[in-house]
Amino acid sequence: MKKIAIKKILKPAIAIIFALLTLSMVQSDRKERVQACAEKAGEGAIYLKEFVVSLPKAVKDEAPPVYRQSVILRGNNIYRFNLCNDKGQAIIRIYDSSNMVISSYDSRQDKDFNPINFLCRKTGQYTIFINFKDGKAGEAVGIMSHVMK
Repeated sequence: MKKIAIKKILKPAIAIIFALLTLSMVQSDRKERVQACAEKAGEGAIYLKEFVVSLPKAVKDEAPPVYRQSVILRGNNIYRFNLCNDKGQAIIRIYDSSNMVISSYDSRQDKDFNPINFLCRKTGQYTIFINFKDGKAGEAVGIMSHVMK
């Protein structure tokens, strides 16, 4: 009887330990990816926030998946946004209330810019949009930094 009771307790305990170890490894990998990307922000950049993005492929006849995050930016400050692609080619766009203020991709020239600097003219809420070119699936880390003038 005691052997059966121990086996009933042992199996779920092993599953929980395995799940916790897996979660720990995933979080450690995420930290390493963010740190590596933050180090690529360049001279004078002070890390503020990361955006870890994983998006599926766009479904036919539907809008491509997009990562959205609102941030408050202060006027008269320079912010740097850089992307580190793990899979796919990420594009970052920053919008104020309704207008795009800067993008890391110029579709007319088919040219990427990474990192991009944004001189914020007015304090307020801005929305960060990250998606992948041509609606493809992808994974990337985006870093928002403050740049000293």
